[in-house]
Amino acid sequence: MTDEILLKATDVIKTFSTRSKKFGRPHLATAVNGVSLEIRRGETLGIVGESGCGKSTLARCLVQLLPTTSGSVFFEGTEISKLSRRGLRPLRRKMQLVFQDPYASLNPRRTVGDIVAEPLRINKFGTEEIIRERVRELFRTVGLDVNSLTRYPHEFSGGQRQRIGIARALALNPSLVVADEPVSALDVSVQAQVLNLMADLQDKFNLTYLFIAHDLGVVRHVSDRVGVMYLGEIVELGEADELYDRPMHPYTDALLSVVPELNDTDAPRRERIILKGDVPDPSDRPSGCSFHPRCPVATERCAVEKPALVEIRPGRSVACHYPKNAG
Repeated sequence: MTDEILLKATDVIKTFSTRSKKFGRPHLATAVNGVSLEIRRGETLGIVGESGCGKSTLARCLVQLLPTTSGSVFFEGTEISKLSRRGLRPLRRKMQLVFQDPYASLNPRRTVGDIVAEPLRINKFGTEEIIRERVRELFRTVGLDVNSLTRYPHEFSGGQRQRIGIARALALNPSLVVADEPVSALDVSVQAQVLNLMADLQDKFNLTYLFIAHDLGVVRHVSDRVGVMYLGEIVELGEADELYDRPMHPYTDALLSVVPELNDTDAPRRERIILKGDVPDPSDRPSGCSFHPRCPVATERCAVEKPALVEIRPGRSVACHYPKNAG
């Protein structure tokens, strides 16, 4: 990992037009609400939060699969959020995705060899023989048998299908790989194999990962830094071990309280925190701090005054009026 900033987002907002259930009137749902972050070359930034908090939408905005409503996204110093589709094309090969469902992301009508070769053909990687050799090399890299290139996705297990998805993502030698819940659909034993593979590939090819998950145990295992999202906003950001050991935001504390602890020491276990209610509707956001209706330490101030994401100390930021472990 270096200090070079590979990707930078500044005040990214993404809204969708919806209709009121009662009257059918158009409403704006803000899925990503003013997110700013940086990803350094060679690091893994983990993004965690409950389902529906905007993690996947943020990821798609960062690689411009979804256009941002406002804000800026810079990749390798170029503002990609203002580029046209034609202007984006040379940069897209440097930004690749690994999707959550390894079966739904693979075309069932095509052989896996053709699936992995497709980005190479689209980007005119070389002659057909060079492309076929590159595909064989990718299969060997992710631990798959090159004799299976003519098989179809349904003939593979879930873990093997995800390896195929990873091979496709690596085809064009990307700098950034966005992994959107890449192991949540896999068995626990297979999860470990895929995570170890991704770690080995990062070391081998100096990859940068944006790793999205709701499993905080998985995120701690793979991430250098972690950002916690709630209702489209980053509420806490810091080094992975420090954030897990000394959470500042009440939402982070609640998420960590339900992570199983495999600990034989005499250290006290976390008290389990049960949050009341559900994540609010993004088209009808609470006033003040978006977390205050569910927060166990909220005051009247939280209901009227929105906290900014403030750097408490170098590398550690939190958006809370009453942060824990801030000393």
